[in-house]
Amino acid sequence: MKSTFVHAIVALDQSEASDLIIETIPHFKKLGTKKVTLVTVVSVPFTGERTEFNTKPYYQKLKAYKKKLEEHDLVVDIDLRSGTYFYPPTEILTSADENDADFVIISNRGQSKVQEMLLGSTAAEVLQRSRMPVFLINIDMEQDDEDPNERKLILTQSVENSLEHVMHATDFSDTANRAFDVLKELDNQGKIGKISFVHVQGHHAIALKDPASFDDLTAKSQAQLDEMRNTLSDKTRNNSEIIITFGTPGKEIISAIEDNEVTLVVMGSQGKGFVHEFFLGGVSSQVTRFSKVPVLLVPAERD
Repeated sequence: MKSTFVHAIVALDQSEASDLIIETIPHFKKLGTKKVTLVTVVSVPFTGERTEFNTKPYYQKLKAYKKKLEEHDLVVDIDLRSGTYFYPPTEILTSADENDADFVIISNRGQSKVQEMLLGSTAAEVLQRSRMPVFLINIDMEQDDEDPNERKLILTQSVENSLEHVMHATDFSDTANRAFDVLKELDNQGKIGKISFVHVQGHHAIALKDPASFDDLTAKSQAQLDEMRNTLSDKTRNNSEIIITFGTPGKEIISAIEDNEVTLVVMGSQGKGFVHEFFLGGVSSQVTRFSKVPVLLVPAERD
């Protein structure tokens, strides 16, 4: 797995949400991004007739996006992928592999997160299938101030300040440690302002009915988190916070995000498959569904 952020694949469906994503891309230069490949997947339905599908409007919009981003000194490539029943998640990740990208940028529309997760949205599928880090930008819908009858898409949190206060959610697993390695890389480059660690001691803990065991478990968790914190740079180590809480991991992490004015969450994704993750309430799935701040998911190591 690459852990740099030099080259991003940016998934665009050319909707209003895509316009918002394009506005955020120049801010990724703070992560070290120098090149982006803009990917649009057009799935053409099979009609049984020999007709040509016009992809020119999609290409023209990609060119407009490209021109806009090049004004910010970014190297920009275009990848328009079109074919009969092309499946966007697969094509996006294939593009990432073929273009030797380091990570994927994609959006999640908050208005229909539950419905999208049930139906297997493009964002959800990319998060589950990706072998490289995925930066998820959360988008929601609000009432238009000028016209109460109209609604518009908005970013729930600015990407511009995403590195100001980064929260790392960990269960001390190998996958969580891979996410922490990515975070340490950004820290070593001096890109992060503040880091908070959050660990949730779930309901399965033996300490549920035994106060002595609870104190022992908390002490062990504190020691592990202290050890992790001590590997950070002097700047962030002295400006870090440890949060140990008890309860349902997904809910507790969301509460910690909201209570501590976090600007980005970095965590691992088990990548056990869409159905498994959703129906068993995978922690990463819950956080990506309900977080209002961007989430950087680092996948488990795969064969």
